[in-house]
Amino acid sequence: MSSPFASKLGTNYCPRDDETAEIKTLLIEPTLRLQHLDGEITDLHKAIDKLTTQRAGLSAYVDAHKALISPARRLPLDIIQEIFVTCLPTDRNCAMSAVEAPILLGRICSAWRAISLLTPRLWAKLHIVEPLPHSPSAVAFFEKSLVQRIEAIKLWLGRSGQCPLSISINATGYDSPASLNQILQALLPFASCWEHLNFTIPFPALATVSHLTEADVPMLHSVTISEHTLGQVDWSSLGFLRGPKVHSFRLSANAFRLAELPLRWESLTDARID
Repeated sequence: MSSPFASKLGTNYCPRDDETAEIKTLLIEPTLRLQHLDGEITDLHKAIDKLTTQRAGLSAYVDAHKALISPARRLPLDIIQEIFVTCLPTDRNCAMSAVEAPILLGRICSAWRAISLLTPRLWAKLHIVEPLPHSPSAVAFFEKSLVQRIEAIKLWLGRSGQCPLSISINATGYDSPASLNQILQALLPFASCWEHLNFTIPFPALATVSHLTEADVPMLHSVTISEHTLGQVDWSSLGFLRGPKVHSFRLSANAFRLAELPLRWESLTDARID
């Protein structure tokens, strides 16, 4: 736009009174046009907001219906189950943690939860950690944690059906040997499905499973026992070590007599004792 004051714009020039009046007159029409444009812009923003709202609703409608026909929803159940199984750790047993499979899979949606609960292999591996040691002022909390842990163990293994089980335990039993015994007792109803055992526990706690015989563990293939503390155990009483399929035995201990180990030595293909 041309202006009779073009040469003065952007300078420190101070207009005279008559020039000031001229400038005010000059700005009447542009100011009205500016107000008109501001109004149009406001109307356009309102129209855009309205269209954006309409688009969001329409997009949600379309996306929700597209989800119904997504390829993942049409996968056969057995394929989904295989995918779920591949989500499990491969270098260790599954932790009882909500941030990893299989528990995490059941937290995605109700359909995945139902599938995870219908897949016994997801629950066939379990790593158990003893609840944290308690102080005299927190006995009630410890006992509550222990009850919850034992119930979770039973629920977990109950979902495994008749699958061979791989179970590992890491426990000290320092503060409450009885708590470790209760954990071991929770495993006993599933002894017929034990396949791999890895116990890092005080040896005296093994008395809890000493009544098991070779007939009670028909699927047991490997046993690893590590000593967490010094202690005595009657190795000859651990009849389950003579399971008909036990081919791997590993023992880490400070004191024991080899002759006391009730193993089928002729059946072992992997043995490590130190």
